[in-house]
Amino acid sequence: MIINAVKSVASLIGLMVTKIPKSDYKDALYESLYSHDSLLHKRFYNIGAGPFNHKYWTNVDYVNDWYAGNTNNTLKGINYDLFSLEPLPIETDSAEMVYTSHTIEHVNNTAVQNVFNEAFRVLKPGGRFRVVTQDIKLSYRAYKEDDRNFFFWIDWFSNPENYKRVNLRQPLNQESIAQIFLEDFAAQASEIPLHGAAYRISDSQLEKLFNEKSFEDALDYCTSLCDIEVQKKYTGNHINWFTEEKLIKMLKAAGFKNVYRSGYGQSYSPVMRDLNFFDETLPGISLYVEAQK
Repeated sequence: MIINAVKSVASLIGLMVTKIPKSDYKDALYESLYSHDSLLHKRFYNIGAGPFNHKYWTNVDYVNDWYAGNTNNTLKGINYDLFSLEPLPIETDSAEMVYTSHTIEHVNNTAVQNVFNEAFRVLKPGGRFRVVTQDIKLSYRAYKEDDRNFFFWIDWFSNPENYKRVNLRQPLNQESIAQIFLEDFAAQASEIPLHGAAYRISDSQLEKLFNEKSFEDALDYCTSLCDIEVQKKYTGNHINWFTEEKLIKMLKAAGFKNVYRSGYGQSYSPVMRDLNFFDETLPGISLYVEAQK
């Protein structure tokens, strides 16, 4: 009976929604929650936006050769280098929302902390900041259990055209799972890329690191071998790692008091629950944390 009642309500809601064009329905949601000024001036910011395109959101990204053709914010967004450590060119206490997805793993902790500080500064009181990044605990489990299927991009970067484009030494399916795991959070320390650190970590050395050091210290040692200047050239590589605990600590250090783990499509903000625009990147390997000013 309860199931039938739920189905009836769902059908009624579905009928109501189908009478309104999808774009108009979503516009009405924004218009019901935010001021005309915020909508007009696009006071919603996506940091590391790539090809993201939404009428009420402003893209914040850094245009470079690595992502040539993958960003559409050259003229209508904010061109911002996270490594610059400069303030975001956004007024204090003016933003409704800030969102970033699979961006912070491409920069070091100093740059991440700066962007977290800036997100806190620019948000209005009560505004939300949603952070999506790779969950290193999931990657580590896959490494320890020899779960190569977790690293689903292996096949893609085994194609000669693809692995050569990103400067790998050989097809990824010829690499050990240890090196694939390492390359995914500290690329320059891995033996996989042709570019990178002068000192590379072997499979046996990686195992020894995690046996002798704490989990966090082992991860930090690996990322400490990554050079910022090399990363600026190969910006698609990863040079950082994140757990729920690390993200929460850094967000609180930025000033956020209300910080909590979220999940795929589970934002406390109604507009960021729209899976047509948010959380669509790599949900199977992602970590979601949200903070409110």
